[in-house]
Amino acid sequence: MALKNLSTSDLRRELERRSRSSGKLQKRRQKLMEEIGAIDAELAALGEAVGSAASNSGTGPRRRARNKVSLPDAIAQSMEVGAVVSPKEASELVQANGYKTNSASFNMMVSNALSKDKRFKRLGRGQYERIK
Repeated sequence: MALKNLSTSDLRRELERRSRSSGKLQKRRQKLMEEIGAIDAELAALGEAVGSAASNSGTGPRRRARNKVSLPDAIAQSMEVGAVVSPKEASELVQANGYKTNSASFNMMVSNALSKDKRFKRLGRGQYERIK
């Protein structure tokens, strides 16, 4: 149905209809939030972590992990000169040294950092050497 074919009164009725359905959704959302609160309270009573810290289940905003050093610097600090690693090994090294991430594609981020940084030399597919 094209909007230009509707009369003003038809448009008003459609807006009212949508407004009524949004009220129902708001009430439903509130009930679900109360239920989530009760579940969180039960989990807390059991000593379990609650909310986005435990798992990023969409109950709150996702927070970007903050680190004191950039990813390329963290990789360089984690590797000795002459060491050869794959991006996966490098990502495990930096995380073992305390680098925090919430990224689902962290290995790809590490791979990009290795390929762009002058401190690393590509030896072959998936193999990088720390050169300086």
